[in-house]
Amino acid sequence: MNERNPLEVLFPGPRRLLLCAMFQQPARWWTLAELAGRAGVQPTTIRQHLAALRQTGVVCEKLESGRAWFQADAGCPVFPELHSIVHKLIARDSVGETILVVEDQPATAQITRILLESWGYRVMEAHCADEALALFEQHGDCIQLLLTDVLMPGLTGPQLANELARRKPALRIVFMSGYPNDRLLESGAAFLAKPFNPSSLSRTIRRELDRPAARSYPAHQMNHS
Repeated sequence: MNERNPLEVLFPGPRRLLLCAMFQQPARWWTLAELAGRAGVQPTTIRQHLAALRQTGVVCEKLESGRAWFQADAGCPVFPELHSIVHKLIARDSVGETILVVEDQPATAQITRILLESWGYRVMEAHCADEALALFEQHGDCIQLLLTDVLMPGLTGPQLANELARRKPALRIVFMSGYPNDRLLESGAAFLAKPFNPSSLSRTIRRELDRPAARSYPAHQMNHS
């Protein structure tokens, strides 16, 4: 078969991400918002993809308390094959990636973690650079993306990103801040202005994880906070 991921060949774009999420956790029922977050698109956009997947018979839907829920259809003829493909290609197909969230406000960190976990990501939470460095020391091999606040006690977000990117050049990096930061924007860094909404968070995270290669930023551009 083609060297490309079979799911990408059969179901490109958001449909692939939807299938990967649902077939990785086949017992889970997903809301429209959760699946939109997983695919990094607007809920209105995801409806057409779910409709197409329902027509192919690989996804089923139920209505409960006025809300639609979606799940991989265990009764479809290709369920065993799709389930097997997803589990064999988890690492290659960007399913359940691990994100390190660094935010010195515990409430903001918790809300961000809950959102990301609801979309199927694995999340590690740190409230300062020292905690983030300790987590990275233990789990750096499995962390694909750093989502960090810019202004924090001790090392700033850009300084932390420099250090972690030095250790793992393939690491994706997204900065977040309640203050504008022209230096980061000029460097081309992925940036989320706080307060952000779930849609902007999901789109930014998904876009960075789907990049063919991690970005690199000159240290002098990132060290200014």
